[in-house]
Amino acid sequence: MALIKGFGDKHPVLDRPAFVAETAALIGDVHLSPDSSVFYGAVLRGDSGSIVIGEGSNIQDGAVLHTGERQGVHIGRHVTVGHCALVHGCTVEDDALIGMHATVMNGAVIGRGSIVAAGALVTEGTIVPPGSVVMGVPGKIRGAVTPEQQAETRANTAGYVDCARAHAAEPVLK
Repeated sequence: MALIKGFGDKHPVLDRPAFVAETAALIGDVHLSPDSSVFYGAVLRGDSGSIVIGEGSNIQDGAVLHTGERQGVHIGRHVTVGHCALVHGCTVEDDALIGMHATVMNGAVIGRGSIVAAGALVTEGTIVPPGSVVMGVPGKIRGAVTPEQQAETRANTAGYVDCARAHAAEPVLK
């Protein structure tokens, strides 16, 4: 069973249907919108601010979302946060993709429909314009999201809604 617990006077809120894997942890001020999902080993720790996950967004295995000092994490609608990504005290707008092992730091804003490539580092306070592709360490804008990339991102996010429903339907074996 997932670790879902309060911290102080703040408690996680899950709008149904939302999927939380058995090994995920939601602590404190965390709000999951309908059709959002948090997969295995992910940690969402809202102890010093709030974490909001938008409708249809997915937080993949091993990702860590944590609030900065008086900085929340806001994940928009239809966003993918890839495996083992670190998202800290920042905003990710609708239809964006944060790649596997990417890091997005305090105060950063990832614009609508942008892609942060696998392994990229978006430094503190960086503002990424909508529809940008960010790559590298430190992350630099390398171009605009193509229509093909945009379609792939949308298909991936929609697929995770279905995937989460399938995982939720499977019994846990003991």
